[in-house]
Amino acid sequence: MGEVVLGTSGWDYPEWVGPVYPRHGTIDRLRFYTDLFPIVEVNSTFYRLPRVSVAESWARRTPRRFRFAAKFPQTITHERRLVGAEEELGRFLEVLSPLRDAGKFAAALLQLPPSLAFDPANVRAFYERLPADLPVAVEFREPSWRSAESFDLLREFRLAYVVVDEPFLPIDLEVTASFSYIRWHGRGEQLWYDYTYSKDELTDWVPKVRALEERSEHVYGFFNNHFRGDAAVNAQGLTEQLGLPPPPWSSKLDR
Repeated sequence: MGEVVLGTSGWDYPEWVGPVYPRHGTIDRLRFYTDLFPIVEVNSTFYRLPRVSVAESWARRTPRRFRFAAKFPQTITHERRLVGAEEELGRFLEVLSPLRDAGKFAAALLQLPPSLAFDPANVRAFYERLPADLPVAVEFREPSWRSAESFDLLREFRLAYVVVDEPFLPIDLEVTASFSYIRWHGRGEQLWYDYTYSKDELTDWVPKVRALEERSEHVYGFFNNHFRGDAAVNAQGLTEQLGLPPPPWSSKLDR
């Protein structure tokens, strides 16, 4: 049986003040977050890479066993479309280095654009450029990526398939690496992320997470439905249904 750790996609949302963070006073939101969850997915790296000093600050301000995942920049996935992105990849790896050096890095998330079809030659070439010791999870957004050849490439390069809960692709409990990676985007009609999972919908996920746990060393799961603080509420709800303990360093063990 592997380890299951749940968190959210991002932590610094203004609308979380009240539902998640205190309304009054000045707090370090990242440090407050670490008392709630043992892992976070950094989605801001998709839009713009921070300075290395910012990643050093993340490592310094979090407990020793806290972990980060981080999204590949959109310059690699959506602009370069995986081709000729060596320079951008190098900058991304530089930003990740403080987290990796601190032993706090879980995985890099390669979220592909919905307009990018699977091209075996280009995909293989990109996978070959990834450092062999970099844990990477790949999120498909276009149906042609769900081919047998695509999954075979994930297994060959030991990259994790991202299990998704979203309106357009089915839930496939594929395990292609030593770890599993789950993202709950929501099922909203106008906007996926504007969605609150019900208790029954979370209950339906319990056996799915257990199935991945049996086949993985680690299961990393992130709720991306950040509106109104729903991601934090739903992540806590599934944590409770799975019987997972609070972060071992938490000062809020009675929560």
